[in-house]
Amino acid sequence: MTIALSHIFKSSTAQAFRGLTNILAKAKAHTEATGTAQEAFLDNRLFPDMHDMKWQVQMITEFAVRGAARMSGVATDDLPNLPMEGDTFDALIARIAECATKVSEADDATIDGNATMLITMPVGPEQTIDLDGQTYVLSFYLPNLLFHVTTTYNLLRAQGVPVGKKDYMGM
Repeated sequence: MTIALSHIFKSSTAQAFRGLTNILAKAKAHTEATGTAQEAFLDNRLFPDMHDMKWQVQMITEFAVRGAARMSGVATDDLPNLPMEGDTFDALIARIAECATKVSEADDATIDGNATMLITMPVGPEQTIDLDGQTYVLSFYLPNLLFHVTTTYNLLRAQGVPVGKKDYMGM
């Protein structure tokens, strides 16, 4: 049995976004129950040289939309750029929903047909890496998607938000 690349891309993104939505909703409820300002969670980071929690969500949602565009054959110079917005849990949850819709609208046949397409990815200042579409999805896109969702989960969990694996898994 063969699994289509579009199915892997879209279903993995949808599940990660469900999990991200779950943990943010629980964080919002936790702030309301404890009287904690949302900023205490949204501005938190694991280490001083890392980005804060809201950036993790902002970045991964843009990354997903840009990933869908890349796999749809959009040229690097024409990739969508989303503003790094969302200063509340509600705004971030709305951003996730909007980006999930954009990813779901990508054409499956185009994604599947671009499995061997060459993608040049920036990986640092003045550095790029060339990947075919399948390698991009399996070895670059998915690990990045899960890294930033996991980082968000860990930031919230470390601050006492009662989230668990089922929440993270989008179940």
